[in-house]
Amino acid sequence: MVVGGAPALVSQLVGHTNTVNRVILVPDDSALVSVSDDRTIRVWIKRSSGDYWPSICQTLEWCVSSLAMENFHLFVGLESGSINHYKITEDLNRITLLRIYSSHQLRVSDLIYDSGRDWLLSVGKDKTFHWYTGETGRRLGSYVAGAWCLCLAFDRISNFAFIGDYSGGIHMVKLEEGEEFKFVTTLKGHAGSIRSLIWDAEKQILLSCSADKSIFIWEIGEGKGNAIQLNCHRERVNDLAYCAPSRLLFSFGVDKKMIIWNLRTERKPFALWQESNECQECRQPFFWNVQRIWQEKNVNFKRQHHCRRCGRAVCGECSPNESILPCYGFEYPVRVCKPCYQDIPEDELRSSTQAHSILIEPTCVDFDYSKKLMAVGAADNVIRLYDVAACL
Repeated sequence: MVVGGAPALVSQLVGHTNTVNRVILVPDDSALVSVSDDRTIRVWIKRSSGDYWPSICQTLEWCVSSLAMENFHLFVGLESGSINHYKITEDLNRITLLRIYSSHQLRVSDLIYDSGRDWLLSVGKDKTFHWYTGETGRRLGSYVAGAWCLCLAFDRISNFAFIGDYSGGIHMVKLEEGEEFKFVTTLKGHAGSIRSLIWDAEKQILLSCSADKSIFIWEIGEGKGNAIQLNCHRERVNDLAYCAPSRLLFSFGVDKKMIIWNLRTERKPFALWQESNECQECRQPFFWNVQRIWQEKNVNFKRQHHCRRCGRAVCGECSPNESILPCYGFEYPVRVCKPCYQDIPEDELRSSTQAHSILIEPTCVDFDYSKKLMAVGAADNVIRLYDVAACL
């Protein structure tokens, strides 16, 4: 780990009485919008005193589970499966309901609004992804996944949608003009539910985090197809924020840590684990290789492990050492075999990652690069604003 400036807490927004599901910093304004399971939409404006107070507190019939905002148009997803479309006045003091989309049969998990095409995209726990035209509210198409759909990312240039589901799969779908779509592939690598997705259109990479405690960088562009794994959190990773100009990725986990990853650092794809009936170093059989054990009358049962650097299947005696491997995305000590441990060059041990304790369990985040401000919703129902200028 490298030592960097710590985030500075600048404000706490108290008012929600249940889980804060989404928070969005309003561009060009000292304001933010939040939604919660307490069934409210709140618009917070910074007053002359420096404190934030709600200018709007709209109470709905259902828990508010997701939020998208662009050009003062507000889309909120509900526990009932409906999506409400609101218009907020530019002074952020009045909200007007424009349309209700009868969208999903269960909780709406995530929303994206593309004002260029006037498309609204949504995913829900009914395992479906829908997209609509904002002009009439008509549904243009649907895609059905095999598990709950939890999060969404969208490439506004190529019309690729990325849908993260509860099983750990990321579905890649290309939306065509009109009502057509083409299923491309399912990205597999995570072993837990996908919690957040971010698309970097310039670098053509997809960023994902999961309940399996890991983060993946999927190199989609130029046909690379590489997947780079990042590991530092000890508990579920709940959300991500991305600073594209400096290529810094912020990850927030249940372990109450904010990790800052420098994506300009060159990293290698993780080694695929090899399968073998014997240790690939000492050639002794593993405990399930009964035939070899019987033939050799060997009662020294050996368990299979894997070296995180080369991926070979090895026994415990041939992999007694642990080491950090920042070059392969491991920021905490992991198992490596004896040959790799003796052969790790200095540049593979050099870290460019910062870790900061924030003493709260984050539920959602949003980042505004122009203000160097991070908004973090937490499990205690309080929204905190951090100045992260010292971290950049």
